[in-house]
Amino acid sequence: MGTTSLVDLSTDVDESVIPSRTPSPAGISRSEPVHDANSSTWAARNPTHAIIHPRTPPHRLSDAQKATRKIKRDQKTEVTKRLHEALTIHLDEQKLKIDSISHAHHVTPKYINDLIGNHTKYHTSRKVQLTNALVHAKAKEMNSDQLAGSRYTLAELRKMVGDDSRMQKLTKDEKANYITALKEHREQKVVSVRGNNIAAARDVLLTTERVVKELDDLRVRTGTYATLFVVRGHINDTIQSSMHGTDNSEDFWEDVYDLPMADYLRQYEQWACTQNQNLNERDSLEIARKQVRKLIIRGLVSVTGKKDIAMNYKNYETAVVETYAVRLIGWPSSVKFISPSNIGIIGEIRKLRDALKARTCYWVALTPAEVKAHTAELDTCRSAGEVVRQPHKKRSDAGLSRKRKRLPAANKEKNGPSKKAKRNSAGHRDGPKSAEFVESSDEGEAEET
Repeated sequence: MGTTSLVDLSTDVDESVIPSRTPSPAGISRSEPVHDANSSTWAARNPTHAIIHPRTPPHRLSDAQKATRKIKRDQKTEVTKRLHEALTIHLDEQKLKIDSISHAHHVTPKYINDLIGNHTKYHTSRKVQLTNALVHAKAKEMNSDQLAGSRYTLAELRKMVGDDSRMQKLTKDEKANYITALKEHREQKVVSVRGNNIAAARDVLLTTERVVKELDDLRVRTGTYATLFVVRGHINDTIQSSMHGTDNSEDFWEDVYDLPMADYLRQYEQWACTQNQNLNERDSLEIARKQVRKLIIRGLVSVTGKKDIAMNYKNYETAVVETYAVRLIGWPSSVKFISPSNIGIIGEIRKLRDALKARTCYWVALTPAEVKAHTAELDTCRSAGEVVRQPHKKRSDAGLSRKRKRLPAANKEKNGPSKKAKRNSAGHRDGPKSAEFVESSDEGEAEET
């Protein structure tokens, strides 16, 4: 969908039921440039990536089928109504019971309700269960050739798995294969692209609503401020750009930058659309190098507190570790420790970038004892005749006298006095002197009369 956002989250929502009207990206020649080919959808601009195909609309129902579904719907409504009535009676009785317990034990009813309804808001992702893997395999087997509206339900698929004697007598390797297949299916679904603009816009809308709710809840729990921008990544996308700020976050842009938040949203959208990049172009070698350089320098500035610091890869042990008492740990062992600009393998630079983003590769400050031990180690290497600090590369004309070029007289008058103009004994710059006496306007008028 080509969406650019300050919050990067993947989602798993249902696609639009309207099929794509654009040509299938599979028909695009791989040798043809993407920008010159079909660029009407995010999927068309990423022909090398898997596509989440939208669901086909179900067939029209007959009058008898509509009547049958209405009866089922009315029955379900009646069952739900009776359930709500029973729950209301139960909650009323529970409230009376809690009040009596609170009086007996000298605590507030809120304290008891918190004990009863205590639960955490944070959940770790569950591992793939064998039951779900078997149901997934059975669904692929039974529903692959079924039309929309006539496919087997989840309850029916579970019953089929239970009745399948072959699935009840699986070996350890077969169970592992089923679990691996479901894992790959879930991972593929997360990294695939939406098949048309309608499905992409719906995905963005639902995901943005969920992120906004999470940010608002986080504000209540922790008191944080947050700002969210979500814009489209191509002029052909139908995604509606949106923004959100918790509390009075929108005032920040006007108070600090004298521009409303909406102006930055428009500028962000214009910048994103001018990038005109697909997934492969956004993750190219040069862009990955740039990201790595920024992450390394940003971490170095953060750990040292010096904004004008520079990274030195050739003399890292002396110019960085010994001088600033910091060290970069977690550098991938398969990647040579050199400047990111000199790493020419895309897989290596991506591995380094992912390590820096995941904070498995990060800067740490050394203790005085560690700095002393490092200095002693360098002195030992120097005593052994090893090259600890590589000298700068000499100029090709080193040792020769070089005359300073003089600017022509015309350029001197144009450029004005030099920045390194000599100062006099009083500390002022030498410059053109003004007249000793200055005639006032009154004197000039008197002379004219």
